[in-house]
Amino acid sequence: MKKETEFHKAYWNESLYPYVNKKQILNDAEAEGGKEARKAKAQELKETKREFKRESKEFKREHKMHLHPLMAYIFDFAEEDRALPNSRTPFDAEIKIEHDVVYKEIDGEKLVMDIYYPSHPVGEKSPCVMDIPGGGWVIHNRHRRDGYARLYAALGAVVAVIDHRLCPRVLFPEDLKDCIDAYNFLVDNADRFGIDKDNITVTGDSSGGHLSACIGCASSSEEFEKKLELPHLKTKPANLIAISGAFSMEIMYRIPLTNTLMVRYFTGQNSRKGSRNWKYYNELNVYNCLNADFPEMYNNGGATDPLCFGEAKRMAKHLDAVGVKNEYNVGKVWYNSAHCYVLRLPFKPARRDMLKLMNWYVAKQAEKGVDLSTGQKRVETFLTNYKKALNGKVEC
Repeated sequence: MKKETEFHKAYWNESLYPYVNKKQILNDAEAEGGKEARKAKAQELKETKREFKRESKEFKREHKMHLHPLMAYIFDFAEEDRALPNSRTPFDAEIKIEHDVVYKEIDGEKLVMDIYYPSHPVGEKSPCVMDIPGGGWVIHNRHRRDGYARLYAALGAVVAVIDHRLCPRVLFPEDLKDCIDAYNFLVDNADRFGIDKDNITVTGDSSGGHLSACIGCASSSEEFEKKLELPHLKTKPANLIAISGAFSMEIMYRIPLTNTLMVRYFTGQNSRKGSRNWKYYNELNVYNCLNADFPEMYNNGGATDPLCFGEAKRMAKHLDAVGVKNEYNVGKVWYNSAHCYVLRLPFKPARRDMLKLMNWYVAKQAEKGVDLSTGQKRVETFLTNYKKALNGKVEC
């Protein structure tokens, strides 16, 4: 229960809407400071809600779209429902986390990342994994990728889970610029975090998969970098890993209502025609920007994914066409192969395919001379003996 309370406190700081966890927040305030503290917190929530509504009305009047679109609430609800079960691992107590590390401040907003340190480092400089959590480009999910981050840390990597500015408050490529700035922050602070600046893998799910692939484009195409006026990447990503990546806006147009509910909030254009004529439309579609220097990549998708159906296989075909080494996996268990299913660790098919992903990462590190085999055995034990490992009946 303590972990759940801490999670909700963290989630409150990221929430789109002030009353998502009203009861929890008020109870916490009363527990810490009594009834007066509860009353003061309730008044604060009312004022926050009032400001939220005012800002939303102004944004809609100016931009003809919602500041917090319907899909943001849908994603928020779905992610919240599965966040706690997905965060449970046997490695929780041993992994040190440095929360809310500020990597950038822009327009009065501090952008942060959480750093997960391995309990068993594999050398003086650890490999690094930077995770860009998905959320349709419109919500933050940093706290909801805790379990995914811990798996890499258990292997022996330092993990940075980042936030970026959200659409439609900003539009592409502003969010991509944040992600590159986060990457460069890790490079500049490699000694502080104990990482190898030349061995940073970028991963992301859904919209985070798209932004991860865009980082790959920026690292391999000077034309892409200049067109979008991006910061220059200080090193080239070692590899990319995408889970249910949304790589093509053109594909998303073919799915009913995705333009109305999602794409227009990413481009700022209220019509399909407007989006297709948008100055960055070509660069939005990652398939248009691949070349032989693109980083080696692993893609995981789901056979029943309603949002990114077929994207993992399509990306593999496009990477093959330009000569980039890659692997992909598509989950085919009908009841558990939907969007980002591999992150749902309580389910056996998800754990099985997550292990494939982790084994690919370990193999790529071995090619660089980094031995993660000890951590690999621990992660494999957990993913194949899930309940027993969580209950302490199997040692990881």
